[in-house]
Amino acid sequence: MDELQKPLFKQVNNPPGFAPGTTTKIMAKYILSKQAKGKKFQYTVTDENGNIVSTRTSARDYVACTRTGEFYFGRLDLIGKGDHGRALSSATAIVANPEAAYKKQAAYFTPDYRRKWLAENPFDKWVADHLDWAKSRKEALEAIAYLQ
Repeated sequence: MDELQKPLFKQVNNPPGFAPGTTTKIMAKYILSKQAKGKKFQYTVTDENGNIVSTRTSARDYVACTRTGEFYFGRLDLIGKGDHGRALSSATAIVANPEAAYKKQAAYFTPDYRRKWLAENPFDKWVADHLDWAKSRKEALEAIAYLQ
């Protein structure tokens, strides 16, 4: 490889937002903190710059949550299970195979309404509406803040 190709090689093999030389995406770090507030606890999610992303007051003990504070976990083995797991697999299914997700949603409806829904929601329009949402939803559900 000559000197002119090296900068291009580095740019292709180290895209922004990824760990150098890997395909592992570098995610922003979120931290869950816990403070006693009477008989309850106040949980605060902060990003790596110290900005508060979300808060919650609860009497329960949590060890992790999603960065948005939508899902809180009492044990680490609950991450990706229950409602969180269903939401994550739904978003992942849309990202992985939009056509199958579109057909699955259409199949949910009764045949008479399905025809109307398919006419009102052509595949291209549905993908344009749902694909970006599913990508951001998946990213939000995968960003986990752990108790420090």
